[in-house]
Amino acid sequence: MVRPMLLAWLAVAAAAQLGCAGTWDTVTSRRFREHPGPTMKHMIVPEDPVAVLLADPVRDPDERAAAMRRLKEPVHNGGTQDTQDAIVGVLERAATADPSPVLRLEAVGALARFEDVRAMNALMTAYQNAHGRRADEPDPLKSPDVVAAGLGAPGGRKAPTDQFDLRRGPTGYPPEWVSAIRCRAAEGLGRTNRPEAARFLATIAGGAGTDVAKEGSEDRDVRLAAVRGLGKCRQPEAVAALTEVLAAEAQKKDTAMIGRTHQGLVHLTGKKLPPDPATWKEVVQAGVTIAPEPTWFDTALETAIFWEK
Repeated sequence: MVRPMLLAWLAVAAAAQLGCAGTWDTVTSRRFREHPGPTMKHMIVPEDPVAVLLADPVRDPDERAAAMRRLKEPVHNGGTQDTQDAIVGVLERAATADPSPVLRLEAVGALARFEDVRAMNALMTAYQNAHGRRADEPDPLKSPDVVAAGLGAPGGRKAPTDQFDLRRGPTGYPPEWVSAIRCRAAEGLGRTNRPEAARFLATIAGGAGTDVAKEGSEDRDVRLAAVRGLGKCRQPEAVAALTEVLAAEAQKKDTAMIGRTHQGLVHLTGKKLPPDPATWKEVVQAGVTIAPEPTWFDTALETAIFWEK
């Protein structure tokens, strides 16, 4: 009993020196209780995330989630195309079909950092499958007898494996987890900078008409995430979509939605125009030219001005 407690104390002390943000989650996890020595070692000197994700047999869910957070795209960091293909496959399966919402969320975050076109397709599927139901399971909104799986909410202090039994299949995630996965997928799609991603996000944000609105677009947080995604997607289609969103929101008087939409338009075009839908429609009709990517200083200044307003 003394040895695990001593290791826990050493882990906390070492992590305090290293500034490890996930210390508390690690030392309170099931993995630490079962394997304190190796867990503390890997906390100080993390394993190669590619090796963790491709390990056979499959590693503990906590380890895989942590590896996804550290992961960099292999093909741009000295890896081979075979490794790239294998990792994309692992992330795609986790983001779209894993029983754990924690792993789905982490896989979506990793895919958002990839330039591989397959990442965009996986993020779209992850958004659509965010409900967490298997293909043979009914929609809980239409079948009240279905019980949502899992406890807790995103951002909790407990370790993922303490919140969920990651070895059981889900019967659908709680609404807050569905929303969290959709939000992360929407923002990740914006980072892909692809016209297809902009068109997909338009169906969530409300810039493509209500008749083609995606499931989840009724959630304001998800719509805001889609607007943020469009504001990062440096394509003319994103400007057109944001202009339509601005026109739709003008009647609703949602200041947060209007402000974020306007910020995206200014960011993409470099035009310091007021949040007037008619003015921005003239810009779209005249032909959109995407402004050069702003420097970090320009971005910081733009953000500061936005919050000052």
